Amino acid sequence: MAILTLSRELGASGTYIALKVAEKMNYTCYDQQIINSIAEKMGKEKDQLQHFDQNTYNRIGVFFQEALSSLAQGGMVFHPFGLGALNWDASEMFSSYPQQSFKEKDYYEVLRQVFKELAGKNNAVFLGRGGCHILKEYKNAIHVRIVAEYEDRLEHVIKEEMEGGRFYDSNYKAGESRAEDEQRAEKLIHDWDTASANFISDFFDSNWNDPHNYDLVLNTSKIKPDNCVTIIENLLKNL
Repeated sequence: MAILTLSRELGASGTYIALKVAEKMNYTCYDQQIINSIAEKMGKEKDQLQHFDQNTYNRIGVFFQEALSSLAQGGMVFHPFGLGALNWDASEMFSSYPQQSFKEKDYYEVLRQVFKELAGKNNAVFLGRGGCHILKEYKNAIHVRIVAEYEDRLEHVIKEEMEGGRFYDSNYKAGESRAEDEQRAEKLIHDWDTASANFISDFFDSNWNDPHNYDLVLNTSKIKPDNCVTIIENLLKNL
């Protein structure tokens, strides 16, 4: 039994590579199933976890979740950037936020549990969410990072992600000017990179871009995605 964890930059064809490796090796590829399993174990709706999930991780959103929990228990709320305690009226400040009963550490513990349960079932490919950190002690795991040059990522997001509807935006209309397309694609990449980097930093105290976290880093601007698939496939077969 072998395991692949795959971290990827948006627009670097990482999802394609993960799915192709899973197909060729007859592995199960886990992405959305992970967040679905976390929600089920926590007794929450998937949408309630959006502030905690890597792709949409929001430090401010997490801060409000923590603040609500603290206030509900009669505790104090501290500024998220280390500026000391905040003297807020909870009824006014948080009236628009839904009450939640879980915190960052709860999500983290269930995330680890889900990864380890799925890793024990069968040959698996895990997309993102700190898999290389959670499964770093697994001797049968290969940890791969997929990157690409920024201009290539931008072009891929415009052609494949936005026009394909994966990142649907109600204000987006296919065929807008190149400048408008680029502006939206740049924002998607920036938001993805920021959320992912913050998620890995906060949950695993690590740098998302540090190559030492991975056994292999592949640049799809230099190596075609299908060739990356072959490289990874050979690694798994010889593990």
